[in-house]
Amino acid sequence: MPQLVVSKNNLFFWFLIFGYLFGVIFYDYLKFDYTDELMAFFLVLFAGAMVWERRDMKQLRPLIWVGVVFLFYTVYSFVIRANVPQAIIKDMIIQLKPFLGFFCAYLIAPRLTKQQRLLASMLCLLVGGLIVVVFMTNNMWTFFGHPSRLATSATVTAMLFLYCSSFTWNDVMIFILLLSTGLLSTRSKFYGFWGLTIFLVIYIKAGGQVKFSLNTILLFAAVAGVAVFLSWEKIVLYYIKGAMNSREMWSRPAMMVTAVLILGDYFPFGCGFGSFGTFASGEYYSKIYAEYGIDKFWGLSKEKPDFITDAFYPELAQFGIVGVVLYFAFWVWIVRKGWPFQQINPKLFTLILLIFIFFLIEGIADATFTHNRGLFILILLGCVLSESSDKVAAPEKEKELSDN
Repeated sequence: MPQLVVSKNNLFFWFLIFGYLFGVIFYDYLKFDYTDELMAFFLVLFAGAMVWERRDMKQLRPLIWVGVVFLFYTVYSFVIRANVPQAIIKDMIIQLKPFLGFFCAYLIAPRLTKQQRLLASMLCLLVGGLIVVVFMTNNMWTFFGHPSRLATSATVTAMLFLYCSSFTWNDVMIFILLLSTGLLSTRSKFYGFWGLTIFLVIYIKAGGQVKFSLNTILLFAAVAGVAVFLSWEKIVLYYIKGAMNSREMWSRPAMMVTAVLILGDYFPFGCGFGSFGTFASGEYYSKIYAEYGIDKFWGLSKEKPDFITDAFYPELAQFGIVGVVLYFAFWVWIVRKGWPFQQINPKLFTLILLIFIFFLIEGIADATFTHNRGLFILILLGCVLSESSDKVAAPEKEKELSDN
């Protein structure tokens, strides 16, 4: 056990590299669908070993609370017969994975060395070049499976590089170049995130402060308006034109509207695991779709349930109003936890904001939060946030760690 603790950082570093390459970049090309499950399982074992060595059971409190919440919803799902037992258990595991990834990484609290950060940065540069080559050789669909996967791979690559960088102006420029490879995906959703990200990174690096003042609010409102403008084409296509034509209502607006109805009809705990908006609810086709009359829409039928998991927010209907509150409380806790970093370590504060904005936007048109790439980003977020205990208390120590 002491040997494991001594090599904690090395072990976690290679785990992070493995997760980045096989859980993000090569995931769709290799088609090994259990990489994220293996990553979550490893993290649970690793976190358990660290708690055992530290003899501090208080560190398990966040994981215990997560376990209690998911245990309640599992029992609740069985009581109301949300779906068949296989669907309930499978969906519970899928929904639990991202929270396990975040809280286990937060508990392990790894610290990468200067050499490890340099190696990871070089790897990100190589992958950035790979993304361009894949696109230029017309192999995007073969390698990534879908343009949106290219966009999220570019996002993950840029965030990992920023995490491992010293946040100099040169690092910021490289970060922007890596992130810009995602523009090759031609996803309007990514255009909006790209615009917000570029502004935030340059604004914070230049010494700008994120605070609740009239000028700051107006500035960020203007930037958000530009982001919406960049994404407007897909917003209209997915949510306005589709919703205005009830006979040809598209999958995303249909799912969004139905999710709101479910929140009212299944107040306050929702319709349960495996019942709506998730992979399990399509694989073990849920009765909810017929109940609300959307089982005949293209992509939402039992014969073709491809678009059931086309967005994340409809999934929250499974947890009801209580679950919606808990989900956004989770993000409020993270942002509040990272707020002191604004003065102590702007790089970490920037990453926390970017990850929050990423999932906020991504949930509109993809279920990335519960997918492999979402798991990796949440693991990275756990690493970032875990530095709060010593960096807020000791700014001088934080500077030394940041330099490493």
